This record gives sequence, C-alpha cells and structure tokens, in this order.
Amino acid sequence: MRLLCTMISILATLTLSAQQWCFWIDEKQPAERTALRNAQDVLLVNNCVIQPQDFGHNIVVDGNTTNQEQVNLDRGPLFCLFAATQTMEESLEFNRVELLQYTQNPTSNFYSRSALSAKQMQELCSRYAVDALLILNQLVLYNVVESFSLDDGTCYSYLQAYAQSHWTVYSHGKTHSFSVADTLVWESDPMYSRARTISQLPTTQEALYHLASSVGELAGGSLVSQWIPVPRYLYDVPNTQVSAGLQSFRYQRWNDAIAQWKIAVDAVVDASKAIKQGVSKADKKAAAYAAANIAIAYEMLGDYALASDYANEAYRLFGALKTAYGRQQQVNIRYYQAQLREKKVN
Repeated sequence: MRLLCTMISILATLTLSAQQWCFWIDEKQPAERTALRNAQDVLLVNNCVIQPQDFGHNIVVDGNTTNQEQVNLDRGPLFCLFAATQTMEESLEFNRVELLQYTQNPTSNFYSRSALSAKQMQELCSRYAVDALLILNQLVLYNVVESFSLDDGTCYSYLQAYAQSHWTVYSHGKTHSFSVADTLVWESDPMYSRARTISQLPTTQEALYHLASSVGELAGGSLVSQWIPVPRYLYDVPNTQVSAGLQSFRYQRWNDAIAQWKIAVDAVVDASKAIKQGVSKADKKAAAYAAANIAIAYEMLGDYALASDYANEAYRLFGALKTAYGRQQQVNIRYYQAQLREKKVN
C-alpha cells in the first residue's frame, strides 16, 4: 500500500472532543471485468474494418445540417489499441502485453461486425506464445459540429464526439465479449465571428482520435485493478500518548506511533481485556481513539489481521462509553472493518 501524502493534512472540523486528522492512501480495487484474471501474456488484436470517410460527421448551423465532412480515420483502431495496451502494461499485472497492429478482418464491410473463430484465436495464441487475447472487433466514431447564433449577436460552437466499440477477450479457451462507449465535448467561447468560434475547436480528426484513445483506456482499464484514493482518519485528543503517537505517524514511523497508542489503551484495559475500575471518562475515550488509530497504523504496515483486531477493540471501547457519540463511532468502525475484511480476502 502506498501513502499518497507524506504529511497528514488537518481537517478543520472538530468532532466533539476529538479532532480528526485526514490523509489519503491508494487502495487497490479489483478489475471491473475478470476475464483476464489468470492471464500472464496478452496479445491485443486489431480485427476492425476501417471506417468510411463519409460516415457520421455532420456540420449544423443554427439547426440546419449544412455539410457532411469527409474524415480519414484509418488510424482510429490503432489509437484505441495503443491506449489499451499502455493501460494494461502500466498496471504491471501481466508478464507481457503486445499489440498486433494489422487487422485480422478480411472483409470490407464496416457496418457488420465479424468476430474471429475459435480456431483463429487458438492459432494466434500459439503463434505469439500468449495465453490470452484482447480483440477489438469494431470501432465506430462519429460527431457533430454545431454552431448557434445567440441573441446578443455573438456565435457559439461546439464539437461533440461519440464512440462505440466492441471487444472480445479470449483466455484459456473461454471467450467474453463486452462493449465500451464514450462521449467527449469541446466548446468555444462566444464570439462575433462564427469562423473564429469554430477555429477554437479541434479538427474532427483530432477530436475523434483523442476519443478513440479514451475508449482504449476505458477498455484496458476495465480489465485491470485500479488504485483508488480513499481517506483515512486519525484522532487527536488531549492525551499525551495519543498526541505523541500522531507526531510519529506524521513522519511514517508507524511502530513508534503504535507503541505510544498502546500505552493509552493499556492504561484502560487490563490483560484480560476488562476495563479497569476507576478509570476516568477522558481516559476511556482516549483508549478508544488510540485503538482506532492503531488499526490504521497496522493497515499501513500491511498487517490486516492486527488492524482488524484493533478495529474490533476500538469498536468495543466506543460501545463501553454508552453514549450516542460512541455508537456513532461504532458505525464508522463497522464500515472500516468491512474494508479490512475485503483486503484480507484479496
């Protein structure tokens, strides 16, 4: 697990007697699609027919279609596949990711999808020594450039681009197909010259190639794990050990922080896990906060079992306070416990 910021940033909000300190960590989330979960070597395959130049590029002025552009998009599938390849390589989840650039589709019919046969897919796996294929069967890119005259005499223009794609994953003899779509919009500033508003927009080819790359990133990204920033909260209260532990935690001295916080817990809880008699309410709260902080410190060390143990201890200590605030903290800890259980499984 990677810490996103080396220093802990303070939240301005006070929660009763405890001040929350917030920092962010990257948390690995499983892939949206599991079709490549057991793959080691992956070949990305172009199986597209090139889009006709006169398909899907309209120019609309004040609500009237005035022209249909001719746009060469022969590199559209490659932009898409390059982006998917890069996304999968950067995930570091595969031994090898390669791209077969030249289309395997022998037809010239752009409007009808043609999938590779099982025999063709097996032969590609054998020829390139891979155990999985990611095949782009079809990529459709289209757009509209629209310009309006506004009431104040100025003009406004935008380019809206659309993409639809169809993919097949072949891995260990099994196939899985899915579709990915995306939309991007570019807008001009209002100006008195219509030509100048249109000149602020990218060319149709540039826009659609950019969109093709975006679709490739989405497709490749759906097949690999994602690192998602998630918040973690620590508590600082008027207690010597809790505050000292936070100072160590600031500089990523996790074990020093744990040692300080354990003093605060041990001051309240004896060896049998019973709460000692005659302990002040302030010390009981400090112990609960310290236990919650210890859980996060163990999470940072990658010891999810001990993190779970101290999350459970914090849950118990907050319940022992017998207050509405303690019950509220138990709800928060229950959510954190669920996150830890998921990490232990993965």
